[in-house]
Amino acid sequence: MQNKKCPVIGVTGSIAAGKSTAVRYLVDRYQAVLIDADKVGHEVLDDRKTRRQLTNRFGKDILDELGKISRKRLGAIVFADPDKLAELNRLTHPEICRRIGERTEKIRQEGTAPAVFIEAIELLRSPLKDMIDEVWVVWADDEVRLNRVMQRQSLTREEAQARLRSQIPQEELKAAADRLIDGGLPLEEEYRQLDRMMEEILTDECPQCKEERESELE
Repeated sequence: MQNKKCPVIGVTGSIAAGKSTAVRYLVDRYQAVLIDADKVGHEVLDDRKTRRQLTNRFGKDILDELGKISRKRLGAIVFADPDKLAELNRLTHPEICRRIGERTEKIRQEGTAPAVFIEAIELLRSPLKDMIDEVWVVWADDEVRLNRVMQRQSLTREEAQARLRSQIPQEELKAAADRLIDGGLPLEEEYRQLDRMMEEILTDECPQCKEERESELE
């Protein structure tokens, strides 16, 4: 573990699994710090250099009436083609990861937060995985996620299914998890689950703390 006083935890899961709900509770309840990779991605898309790169690759049709990148228009292109999605990630991930790395290190050096949570759908496919101490995966049944995507983004069932297919399969995510969060539970049950997880990492009973304590005694 990099800093037992401020573990860096990556929270991931397929679209609409409930990541934001889980992390919002952890931040409010425990005063942890959240770095949302999606929001950092918004910042990167607003960069002039990134806008030029993406319009050169995907065309000016991805721009809105104000000349900014429309995430909906860009999403309609890349979520329908895995190669184009990979190209988008190749162009944007390095800068997103650089910014997140700088912010994470600054928070850890300040030493005032009990934990840093990095929320990212593409966590396991990016350099972000090398910055974290644990991977927490939020999951939910496919039909639950499908309905959430359709409602939140006003998409047709076919469009929502395309978004789900573009994600890393949930079973693959679960296999990479240090801890699992059931995002389909009633909120009170989910919160109790999260409380147990936080208690484990914030006390000497968490596996990482034990490892550090043992190494200090050697």
